[in-house]
Parts: sequence; C-alpha cells; structure tokens
Amino acid sequence: MKKLILNGLLIAGFTFFCLSLYSQMPAAITIVPENATVYDEITLTFDPDEACFQSGSLSGLPYIAMHSGVTIDGNVWQNVVGFDGIGNNGQTPILSINADTTYSITYIPFDFYGFAPGANVTHICAVFNNGANWDNDGRDFESGTTNCMDFFIPVDPGSPPGDPFLHSMEPNHGEIGEVTSFQIFGLNTNFQGTGTTTWLSKDAEVLDFTTFIAVNDTLISGQMEIPWDATIGAWDLNVENSVDGLMVLQEAFMVNDTVSFPFAISIDPSNATAYQEITLTLDAKLSCPGGALYGADSVMMHSGVSIDGTGWQNVIEYNGLGANGQQPKLTHNGDSTWSITFTPLNFYGFTPGVQVDAINCVFNIGNWSGEGKDYDAFGDCIDFSVPLELFTGVSQISVEPLHIYPNPANSEIKIHASQTIESYKLYSGIGEIVMKNEKVHEKTQDLDLTDLTSGVYFLEVKLISGETTRSKVIKQ
Repeated sequence: MKKLILNGLLIAGFTFFCLSLYSQMPAAITIVPENATVYDEITLTFDPDEACFQSGSLSGLPYIAMHSGVTIDGNVWQNVVGFDGIGNNGQTPILSINADTTYSITYIPFDFYGFAPGANVTHICAVFNNGANWDNDGRDFESGTTNCMDFFIPVDPGSPPGDPFLHSMEPNHGEIGEVTSFQIFGLNTNFQGTGTTTWLSKDAEVLDFTTFIAVNDTLISGQMEIPWDATIGAWDLNVENSVDGLMVLQEAFMVNDTVSFPFAISIDPSNATAYQEITLTLDAKLSCPGGALYGADSVMMHSGVSIDGTGWQNVIEYNGLGANGQQPKLTHNGDSTWSITFTPLNFYGFTPGVQVDAINCVFNIGNWSGEGKDYDAFGDCIDFSVPLELFTGVSQISVEPLHIYPNPANSEIKIHASQTIESYKLYSGIGEIVMKNEKVHEKTQDLDLTDLTSGVYFLEVKLISGETTRSKVIKQ
C-alpha cells in the first residue's frame, strides 16, 4: 500500500506531464456508459489479458479486488479506498468475473469515494490484485514500454444532481449507551431553512438527536445518545424542513452492541491501562478468517491506539519497531495461542496524559498473505479493537460507588454500593432487559444468574443520588 501511495506522490509532483500521460482510456479498461459522470452509476470492466503485472497475472481468478482513489484538481490518489477496505457507501471493491474472463464492478464514484460535491474529479486511479495480497496484480503499461504503472482512468467530473438529497452521515455507526458526535452531509440542500428537524428511525422506533445545528446549507453537526434499549441494526436517517421537505437516507446508521472484548484476544491483567505492562494473547484458531494464522511459523502485530475515541493513532507497523525499539513479534505458546508483552505508553509513544481507550490491531505472518482479524456481527473480518481501562497517567481520582463480585460468576453476583441503590437493570448482549428491580432501596443486592445462559451482560445501576453506573458482567 505504501508503494502505491508513494507512486501517487511522485506522479503528483509532475502534474502537467501526467495529465498528458493518462488522458486516454487504458487498453485494459472500459466504462459503461462511456459518457457517464462521477455522479452516475458506471460499470468498470478490467481485462487482465491487456494489463501489465509486476508479480503474477490475475487471469483466471474467481474474483479480483480494486485498490483505487480519484484525481482531484490534478492531485492523484485522493479519497483512497483500499483493496481490503470499504467504500464511503459501504460497498466492497470486489470485481466479479464475466463470461469472457474480464472482471467488472458497478458503482457510483461520488458515493464510493465520498469526495466533496462539485469537486473537479478527472480520473479514477486504480490498481488491481487478488483480494488478499499483491502476489497477483494488474496495472497499466507505461506508453511505449513494458514497464508497469498505476491506471489513471479518465472520467467526466459532471455537476452534482439538482434535487436535494442526503449524501452521508459520519460516523455511520455507534454503540448502545454511547454519546457520539456526528455530521450529516447533503447535496443541493437547505439545512438552514425554516424548522429543520433530524431523527433516526427503525420500524416503529425513533431515536432523536440530543443536540444538532445546521452549520451551513449542506452540513449538520451535533451529538446524540444511543439508549441502552435501542434496537441493534441499521437505522434510517430522516431530515425535514420547509424548503427541502422530508429526505430519507436508508440504513444510514448502524447501532451496534456495546463495547465487548474480542473473542480471540485476552489481556493480562484483565483491567490493564495503557500505562502498565500487559501481555496480549491471540488465539489463532478463533481469529478471522477461519483461523488463517493457525499453524503459522510466526505472527506479527500491526497496531495503534484509540485516543479520545479516535482509532489507529501512533501506528506501529508489523515490520516496524515500537517507540521503545521493541519488535511487534508474538511468541508461540505451544498451542493455538501467541503472546506479546509490552507497555503501550512506551511501545506506541503517545503523550502521557491522553485518554487511551483501546488498542487497534490486526495480525499477519510477516506479510499479508495470512492475517488474523476479529469477527463482526455478520461473520465478516474487521480490525481488532481491544478495550483498555482509562487512566491519564498524570493523576487519577477514583471513587468506587459500586462493587460487583464475583465477576465472572457462575450462579450469583453481589452488588455493594457506597449509597442506597434505587434500581437496577441487567441487559443481554443484544440490549434486551433480562432482569430488573425498580425499587431496591438497599445498599446491597444479590442477583441470581442461574437461569441465564453463559455470556456477557451489562448491569445498569441507579443510585439514590441520581448517579447511574454501567458495568460488564460475565456469566460463566
């Protein structure tokens, strides 16, 4: 991936030369319809027999992937969507094989790359691979030579459609119990028109925003709180005002289960912060896809940290060194597990005092021909997000209003509070209330878990002071 970006940067330094170099449609590429703009749906077809390859040909594979971006105002490789990533519209960059052994993908460039409406987009920048690594690749030929170069596919920048519609919502996901900041983007909209209202809907449920403001005619910014009893799944975004009327962006926001520990990862100590030594262990049999790292000769960690809720900061690459000089290599434990011991502060080199709430990581065998990731709710592979206890490393005032023990528990947990407990609710992993008591009026409470299935639950306790605490409970 770095090589591609560097190539793009080198090309960007010679903009005038490049515009003349890739002004024609490459021989290996066709687009239907030919006169489509970046706001239209196009079918891009790639012929591997007409392409240049540096490693191995793509001919005959069941499918291939596209690593691509766009040229904006002469600057190449903008708004990149990686071959193993997802477009701004949630689409995967996979090309299906055709009867004539070519490969095609159908998409709308504006939706897929997510560039600003009205941007001067003149080319799609692309290279192709086997969907897993760069052992097979497909590129363009440099004019008059047998050397390979990136594809630069000319497109019509066009003009944004005239009717108002919602473009996207970022972020497009959140977790139950979370307060998240968001932005809503529109096209040809008038968000500052009279009486703008905004909400999410799923079937008969409605989720209102805590605060929001129309920053300008095409941007709304604000916050919302996702209730603990919100239905897990995709919600529609609704925006209505007196100028644009009602606009709906279907399945614009995904409500996920609350933060939980990845099934394939464990950390010792379990309540570790980023400021102490930890041992992180990966069970290769439990990682996605299907235990691909099981039986590997070596396992490396490609990782970063989440700082103030923003993931993949201070990244240490799998073939790099930590800020403390430590190699990100895991030790085999003699079974299906691999471990690495390190102090996140020293390894990632972030500024003491920041709030580090998770380690973001993926694993490989020393290259990307074999990797280990987490599973999402649909069985697809995603990056690991390993939660950490929050601690600033500078000062920490800890008042424990609530103690829950034992945890994990087999049949019963005890709640002991520093003040009277007013009520409690116990939620399942999908947000269903499985136990509650609205009138406790005691400082202690016993919960019988005997009839509950093993798994992760979430206990919400309201104290007489009005303070509400939420804790993870594990039933063994």
